[in-house]
Amino acid sequence: MKTSRHTYDAEVAELARGMLERAAPVAPEQVAAERRAFAMMCMAYFADPRRAPAPRPAAGSAGAPGPGLPGTQELLTPVLVAAAAAVLTHLADKAATASRELVRRMLHRPPGEDGPPAAAPAGDEPPGARIDEEQWREVRGIVTRTLMRHGGMPRDRAELMAAAVVGGGPTGPAPG
Repeated sequence: MKTSRHTYDAEVAELARGMLERAAPVAPEQVAAERRAFAMMCMAYFADPRRAPAPRPAAGSAGAPGPGLPGTQELLTPVLVAAAAAVLTHLADKAATASRELVRRMLHRPPGEDGPPAAAPAGDEPPGARIDEEQWREVRGIVTRTLMRHGGMPRDRAELMAAAVVGGGPTGPAPG
């Protein structure tokens, strides 16, 4: 299990690093500063994701300070690691569903049908492992919601950052 956990953490960190690099056109100084501490912030996140920095209310706002450290609302890395974990979990769930459907199609069984497999019709191709436009929007939405919830970003800033870090996919080019 430790090997699979290490592999998962490495995949999340790799995606988060890519997201951080893609955020450079939107927040160049911040990205430059966080590059140096990226590995340390990832290790802290993976040690206890529940204690990862959470946004605090802005100075002068109503309410007591929330969880997290002062100034952490400006940190992108922990939020991008959380977003990367959410995206990978979402895509893994989609892949598991697609895999089950592929097995059914290979065995030419409708969902929920038992019995001996029938021959698959000629020319019936299994579904490909690609992200379509709707799924790409879902991934962008996951990143946007994570940036808002865990990063304390206003919606417009979170949407701009999500567009930068996810890229355009089939929905268009990344800003830059």
